[in-house]
Amino acid sequence: MAAILGVVLLGVGLRLATFSLFDLRYADEFMQYLEQGNRLATGHGIRPWEWRFGLRNALIPQMLSIPFALGHALAPGTLLGLELARALFLALACLALPAAWRLGGLAGRAQALVALFVAAVWWESVLYANLVLSETLATVLLLLSAAPLLDARASARALFVAGLAAGLGVLVRFQFGLFAAVLAGGALRLDLARWRAFALGAMAAGAAGAASDLAAGLVPFQWIWTNLTMNVGQNRASEFGTAPPLQYVTELARHFWPLLPIVLVAAWMAGWRYRPLFWAAIVNIAAHSLIAHKEYRFIWISVLALLVLAAIGSVEAVLRLQSRRGAAMTPLALALVIAGWASASGIAARANGGVLAGRMGGAVPQLANRAASDPAVCAIGLAYENRAHLVPALLARPVPILLAPEPLSPLPAGFANGANALLLERPPSDPRFARIACGAFADGEICLWQRPGACAPAPRWSYQAMLEANNL
Repeated sequence: MAAILGVVLLGVGLRLATFSLFDLRYADEFMQYLEQGNRLATGHGIRPWEWRFGLRNALIPQMLSIPFALGHALAPGTLLGLELARALFLALACLALPAAWRLGGLAGRAQALVALFVAAVWWESVLYANLVLSETLATVLLLLSAAPLLDARASARALFVAGLAAGLGVLVRFQFGLFAAVLAGGALRLDLARWRAFALGAMAAGAAGAASDLAAGLVPFQWIWTNLTMNVGQNRASEFGTAPPLQYVTELARHFWPLLPIVLVAAWMAGWRYRPLFWAAIVNIAAHSLIAHKEYRFIWISVLALLVLAAIGSVEAVLRLQSRRGAAMTPLALALVIAGWASASGIAARANGGVLAGRMGGAVPQLANRAASDPAVCAIGLAYENRAHLVPALLARPVPILLAPEPLSPLPAGFANGANALLLERPPSDPRFARIACGAFADGEICLWQRPGACAPAPRWSYQAMLEANNL
């Protein structure tokens, strides 16, 4: 019990140590989820094209709107709502730890402990726990459903809960539907009784999804068709970048460097019981490889599933070796396996820059809040290209945000008159602005510049107007 508690505390501690209120890795963290949760709570906020055209369901924003509303009610004019929303999401992400424990527990206590350890300390597991993404939440939900599905002795109640978790996971990230289908199909096969219990849970998730859509003013599940029509039929997703079919293989090799072959072999060695999960992970990677627009987070469910399986498989490999020698798993052997995984995580983290690599932009909302703390500031302006780093949900005081396209020299007159605080990577051409403070940003820095005087109306440069003008 002490070892289990120690691993859990270590995992939670690593996530808290790398927690950042303002840093982000993907634009969706702020734009699609935190901002939409705050908008539902307050009735005010920006709406990017996905929400204007109805490409997403509102499950995550509706969930996040509760802590935002609570924060605004308890401490208006502060960031408490944002802090509570991020804390809630982090707590849900930590459910990956019991999911890994339960999966390993199907094979034995040693396997459960190593699986728990890997889920707790692997550098990308720590990273994704702090990213407010649909992929993070869907991965946790689907892994929670995996153990009952793979357990032939699971009760009908456990399978119902598994169906509920899997159904919610697919609703949160419908692109993981193939992963769920392969996992459930491989685990349940032709067992109608088990299918019935699982399907009832999935139907309950579907009912919750329909209720969520209705509450958001959407036709239930129409967002799936709209998403496919626009992202696939109209090729809208490809506008955000394309990559060759083997891109994910290249990225996996880099993220696991130099351990990818070892991880794959160890995942296979987990045994026949876990084959449905193994193939779900592989099929998911293969399917996403056929889609032109690729982002590593799209296969996060496969990555974490393979890691957990590899953790289990590493124990199985040691047990086979020990059995040949007529010995059982010893505490020393178990400790060496755990130490090996800790070293592997460290090697892979160093090869990729560590947990904080790729997360940036914290200086933008920090400086923006410094500006907003000045009652004289009536609007904040920044470059359109840096829009993802600042949304209204990140401001303690609701100050209008203006966006201007590059180049910003000279500043558009209406933009400079419409905002008396600017966040720019280069000095503004308008001599009325004085530098107040700077912070690290990208490969350089970004600074806060302020001018005296009021703000003229500038509807052309408003955040929402600029998004719509650029069809975003």
